Parts: sequence; structure tokens; C-alpha cells
Amino acid sequence: MRLICLVACLIIAFTCAAQPDAVRQQARIIGLVVNDVNEPIAYATLCTSVVRTNSARTSCGPKADRQGHFDIGVPLDTNRVSAEKPDGGYQVLNRPMEEGVEVKLTESDPVAHVTIQIGPRPAEIDVRVTDRATGKPVDSFTVRWMQIDDHGPAMFTEGTKNRIFVPPDVDVLLIVQAHGYERWFYTDVTSPSHPVLRLSSGEQRTIDAILEPH
Repeated sequence: MRLICLVACLIIAFTCAAQPDAVRQQARIIGLVVNDVNEPIAYATLCTSVVRTNSARTSCGPKADRQGHFDIGVPLDTNRVSAEKPDGGYQVLNRPMEEGVEVKLTESDPVAHVTIQIGPRPAEIDVRVTDRATGKPVDSFTVRWMQIDDHGPAMFTEGTKNRIFVPPDVDVLLIVQAHGYERWFYTDVTSPSHPVLRLSSGEQRTIDAILEPH
């Protein structure tokens, strides 16, 4: 029995010694997520990064609370923290070496207090979906939007509700899909060759999506 205990202790000691100090040493980042007018952003997802000269390692997962506050444990070598909430119209641009707030954590001072500003208030779209043949509302559908910028298409975000939020002052491709219908794309009637939507911060827009049955 003593031999077994000795072997177990040696294994544990070796495992701990093999781990980098920065991984074993946990630090904390405490803060608040807000938009550009300092409104708290509820349930935003926190992303932490270890940024080096030519690389960045990012991990996302923890969320802020209902008031936008957060208190998360991170490895000691973490040096940047950001936040996103795509379904609320707050979306990062996948530039971890630039986004968010820089932090400096040390063994003697392993706690950082930050405020993360994740962008302007989003625009709001109310999508009304109807069947062209009957004129009746379509109950089950999916709304998808994709941000288009100078770097190409950003990720799709989708929902199954009429009211969606999108980032302001960017080109957005809006798509509605429903079983038994052709896919619908938003088109600006004043500029049919430019099928994107661009709204300002806080702007509200109602859009009618009329679906063609298969």
C-alpha cells in the first residue's frame, strides 16, 4: 500500500511539474461589458486571448450576467479580453490581436479590472413573413443575416423570430427561409443591383418578406 501511495504521489508531482507555470497559475479578470453609450450588455460572451508578436490563441465561453458584469478565471499569461453577442447585434471582427482590452497579469498582481466596450447600439429589424399565394403569415421560418465588409463575408447569424438585431453602419445580407418556399433575399427596391441592407445605430426598420411557394 505504501508503494502504491508513493507511486501516485510521484505521478502527481511529475504532472504538476510538467505544466507551465502560466497554466497552473490562475488569474482573474473582473469587469463590465457595455456599448458605446455605456449601456450594459446582458449575457455577452467573453473571449480571452494570449497575444504574441505574430500569433494569438483565443478561448471563448464564459458569459457576463444580466447586468453585464463578469468575474472569470484565466491563465496568468492572458493579455487581452473581448466580448461579443452576435444575436444582439454585437459581433467581433475576428481580429484577436486588436479587439477588446489589453490586460497585464502577474503573480504579484493576478487580478485585472476592465470595462469592455463592444461597439455601437445595433439596428433592429422587424421581419414580417407572408405567403405570396395566400397573403397569410408564415409561422415557421428562419431569418439569417451576414455582415459584408472589406474583408469579405462575416459569419452567418440566424434566428427563428421576427425581431432581430444587426450591427449598424455595415452592409448586411438578409435571408429568410421556410419549408415549402423559395429562399427570399432582401433587395432594396431603389437599388435592385445592390441587395444589401445598411442601417444606422439604433435605427428600427420593418421589412416584408413575401415568400414564393415551391
